[in-house]
Amino acid sequence: MAGGGFDAPEPSGGRGKKKYHKGKKLGVRIDMTPMVDVIMLLLTFFMLTTTLAAPQVMQINLPKGEKSDIVKIDAGNVLFIRVSSQGNIYVSQGTSAGSETAPQRTEFNNLRTTLESYYAGNPNLVMLLKFDRKMKYSLMVDILDEINRAKIQRKYSFLPMEEADLVIVNAAGG
Repeated sequence: MAGGGFDAPEPSGGRGKKKYHKGKKLGVRIDMTPMVDVIMLLLTFFMLTTTLAAPQVMQINLPKGEKSDIVKIDAGNVLFIRVSSQGNIYVSQGTSAGSETAPQRTEFNNLRTTLESYYAGNPNLVMLLKFDRKMKYSLMVDILDEINRAKIQRKYSFLPMEEADLVIVNAAGG
């Protein structure tokens, strides 16, 4: 036969069948061992050389409750920031007589400028942050971010929202 390069079976016409012997199949086999070795070497390299990212958490210095931790501050240098359960922000400033000014509702978008204006008038202010337990945690983080973005010295402390604070917040509008 012409062309082809392979043996075509001859037409069978007789009894004697010609046995075709099958050629040895040549399979394609890829040896994966070197690839696995390289992968293991790369994995080992990255495990040994990679430094894990430090978690970015807010560092808060908590007092230990000792008498040396007590700090006395003039009431006129205190800025109260109360956040209601609805997320309303109220800012009031303490007076030297021990009382405080009427709380003013501040929108979150204006919080930074409000804080900067208070600190422009009195740079020794210390903020007392009081958050209602029912408010959203994300709002608290956003408020802390705004405090950090404001061009003020970050002096603040967290206090629990007490009944007297709830009365003040409710009187101001809740």
